[in-house]
Amino acid sequence: MNSLERHESGGVEFLSSPLLEELDCLRHGFSTRRGGVSEGRFRSLNLGRSRGEAPENVAENRRRFFRAADFPTGRLVEAKQVHGCDVLVAERVSPDEKACGDALITNVPGFGVAVQTADCIPVLIADARKIAVAAVHAGRKGIAGGVLSATIERMREEYGCDPRDMRAVLGPAISGNRYEVGEECLPPFRERHRNWREFATSLGRGKWLLDLPLAARLQLASAGIPESRIGAPGPCTFSESSRFFSYRRDGPPTGRLLSAVWIGARGKR
Repeated sequence: MNSLERHESGGVEFLSSPLLEELDCLRHGFSTRRGGVSEGRFRSLNLGRSRGEAPENVAENRRRFFRAADFPTGRLVEAKQVHGCDVLVAERVSPDEKACGDALITNVPGFGVAVQTADCIPVLIADARKIAVAAVHAGRKGIAGGVLSATIERMREEYGCDPRDMRAVLGPAISGNRYEVGEECLPPFRERHRNWREFATSLGRGKWLLDLPLAARLQLASAGIPESRIGAPGPCTFSESSRFFSYRRDGPPTGRLLSAVWIGARGKR
């Protein structure tokens, strides 16, 4: 499995995947919390506009991250994430619209798509043949509902993509040995995923460990992406407090990581 690689530029740390670096027409990156100007609970590279955070800090942090990751000039599309399975076509989202959804797709040069996370899994997907990309916010509810398979199906419908031409990368997220949930969280997985016991481990007394990165990889493979083109789980956000924000570890308010993929203008970086 391909693991994420660490980079640093101008004091800003970010991660990338060899699976996507192979595609010269794309730029992508997963942020960490190192290299920004935010303070306190948002220290230091907070890229989310959270309540209690100074907007000017977020703007400066984003400028630093985009410059460090060498993102191309163009429009970056984000959505209001609601832990669902709705997939939005980025080029149809108005710049002034607060669209709700947990996956964004595009095949337009000069467009980028991004998601914010602080324990949930950011998944970046690219079709090497059709030059189409997706950014997915895959949390417990989204994975249980099939947000990843829904994204792949929408890319097939909109752009004629074939999962066999896709590759998918998982960013930093809470790991399977840190994500404890109650029995009430299991029914959606039992109902919709025959292989749920592969990523759920009973701790007794109604407590379970859910390995969401493994569940995500299984869902991507079931949707048709070759296993050799699905990246390894990213670093654990809960375990590495100096590098990543974690909602479960720190509670609200806390900062947000940003994961983005861009199609270069005219198909070039």
